[in-house]
Order: sequence, then C-alpha cells, then structure tokens
Amino acid sequence: MIQTYAHQKLLHETRLDLKTLETMFTNLITFGTNCSPFESEVIVEKAKEVFAIGDHAEGNILQPGQMIWTALDMNEPPGKPLHACKLRRIILAHIKPKEDAEVRRQYNRSAKRQQQINRMAVEAQEQQALLSQEDLAEILDTDVRTIRRDIQDLRKQGISVPTRGQQKDIGPGVTHRVQAITLFLEEKEPVEIARIIKHSLTAVERYIDTFCRVVYCQRRFRNNLKTALVVGVSVHTVNTYLGLHTDACEDPTYRERIAEIEARGRVYYKHVDFKKKHGPNSGRKI
Repeated sequence: MIQTYAHQKLLHETRLDLKTLETMFTNLITFGTNCSPFESEVIVEKAKEVFAIGDHAEGNILQPGQMIWTALDMNEPPGKPLHACKLRRIILAHIKPKEDAEVRRQYNRSAKRQQQINRMAVEAQEQQALLSQEDLAEILDTDVRTIRRDIQDLRKQGISVPTRGQQKDIGPGVTHRVQAITLFLEEKEPVEIARIIKHSLTAVERYIDTFCRVVYCQRRFRNNLKTALVVGVSVHTVNTYLGLHTDACEDPTYRERIAEIEARGRVYYKHVDFKKKHGPNSGRKI
C-alpha cells in the first residue's frame, strides 16, 4: 500500500499524541502517588499491556512462540456444564526455542514435552485459568494418554502440574520454578539444578534472576503489587517467592545465599534504573 504524504503526516501526529498522553499519564502517577519516574513508567507500560494499546495493541502483543488460548476460569467448580463455565483468554508460551531445544538435546523429546506442559499449565494458572489435559493434548498435538503419563512422571519428580483435574483433586503443588529456587537456596548451582529437575539451564537461571529481583524490590517497596509490576511477574509469583525467602531467612544455614540473592537483585535494579535515567532518550523532550 502506497502511503500519501497526508497519511504519513497523520500517522506522525498520532504517534506524537500517544507520546504526549503517555508522558501526561506518567507525570500524573509520579506526582499523584509519589512514585519514582521509573515506577511510573512501569505502571504506564503495564496499563498499555492490559488495555492492549500502543506497542501492546492486538497483533503486536504476542512474542515468538506464544499463542492465545481459551481456558476455563480457575474458580469454576468441577461438574459444571462447559457451556455455562466462565472462560478466560490467556497467552501461553507454546514454544521457547532455546530452552526447549536445550532440554531435547540433553535429555529427550519426552522431557521437552514435560517442560512445555508444566510451563503452560503454570502460565495459565497465573492468568487465573486452568488448562485441561485435553487442552494440553490439542496444543502439543498428542493424545490425552500421553499427557496423563507425562503428568504422572512429573509428579514422581515432585512436580505437581496445575491442570484442571489435578488442581481440583489435589490442590496446589510444587512447580518447576519452586523446586529450582528451593535447590538454589540449598546452595545448589544452576547447572546442578537443571540436571536434577531435568530442566533447561536457561530457564533455571531465569527463575533465579527473577527470584532475586523480587526479593530486592520487595525490600525496597514493601508492596507486593508494586514489586510484581516492576519485576514483570504476577502477584501470585511474588507471593510464592517471598514465602520461600521468608522460610529461608529463618534458617541460619542460608545466610550467605540470602546475602547473595539481595546483592544480585540490587545489581539488576540499579542497572535497569540507570538505563531508564541515562538511556538514549534521556534529556529529550517528548
């Protein structure tokens, strides 16, 4: 499609208006709630994501490997007719090429599929939905019996996959990320953790980094919601990680690891804050 000068000018003006509104919203949050400019920008970005505007408009919201799926609301009781159940539109990381390929090479295709099952089930749960075994079978192009066998294998490893059937029958359980953080607190290194839980090293390192950021930001803000917004995770994840941190703080054997966690979180936060203040757009009037 050939764009005329008038059309290009209109697009340019629209972008300027959006930037002006973003700046106004950021300033309102900064001066109205006593948040720092960095925190205000995070809130604005999350608002854009929630309302699917700006960079998060439909068509741009999905990252490579992600997909949109419709699942049952996690509060729907068992036995209720499907047509009467509340549904949620959720985003799932169907494929994470680097992590999934890493597990497939080091272990096998079954381990890769189990990683995908656990990852998507947890993502759904964090979006207040629960996938069924039928959902997972459809997404992964396999049969329900295979999914059921994979879930049983994960349970033997101490991992409880939060699917609809599992959650309603046995309640919440331990996920890969919780198991990884628990082992990290026990002085295990990422490579060893990945080997123990048959998970990708990339994913394990991401869990640990996120955990450290949550701990540091919570110490700084004393607010679970604000911590979740700044780190970019769900409040459920923040609560889970803080619970693990609290338990570890009560055990003197974890003292050195706790100090390391807070140091790593501080480095990340200062790095991001520096980029916000001194990035390529700093000092530029919008």
